[in-house]
Amino acid sequence: MKKTLYTLLAISALLLASCKKDNDDNNPGGGSNTYQPFTAGSEWKYRTEIDLGEGAPLVDTSVNTMTAQTKTINNKKYYVAKSVDDEGTEETYLGLNNNVYSTIISDELAGKDLEFAYLNESKAVNESWETLFTIDDEDGDIEARLKTTIKEKSITKTVLGKSYNNVIHTIVETGFKINNNWVTVAQMDFYIAKGIGMIATYGGVNGNISAKTELMSYNIK
Repeated sequence: MKKTLYTLLAISALLLASCKKDNDDNNPGGGSNTYQPFTAGSEWKYRTEIDLGEGAPLVDTSVNTMTAQTKTINNKKYYVAKSVDDEGTEETYLGLNNNVYSTIISDELAGKDLEFAYLNESKAVNESWETLFTIDDEDGDIEARLKTTIKEKSITKTVLGKSYNNVIHTIVETGFKINNNWVTVAQMDFYIAKGIGMIATYGGVNGNISAKTELMSYNIK
């Protein structure tokens, strides 16, 4: 079960997850009317703090820059960004397919790339949708899911002293099935501003491991 917990933490704590794929294409650009601009050269700087409950929290900053490339993953189009932090440079993938905004998590335990769908702008407040998958645990396969719910729309959110308008607040719950009942072990709150993208995420696992990522600055091309 410990290995499963680390998988759920990885799914819930990371704002942008990286993996390696092929099949390059040209980036047609983004748009100020979307909740995630894709224009090449756009840049976002984030501050991430993870509290493992043991000593001082881990703090890091990252700079994410949109490139002029796209990838096809699971038959869907994703835009490629370069994420630079203290550990180096990675590729991150962001997609907008059928009103669903998502990133890709390469999960070794699940044995496949998971689509982390954090926003569907066509959904109304309190509407939800799910992504189901299986985790290979030492005690046997475990049925797991990501459940995303629209919590608020068209709100104002202040992050690190700056106010953002036209924000959608979503909640992504990570859980697994026990005795035919879904048990939530992690929750992540996402705040996404129109024309800007992700401005903050807050979450934790079983109430004792927490993580937050907040937007420090941005430059949309």
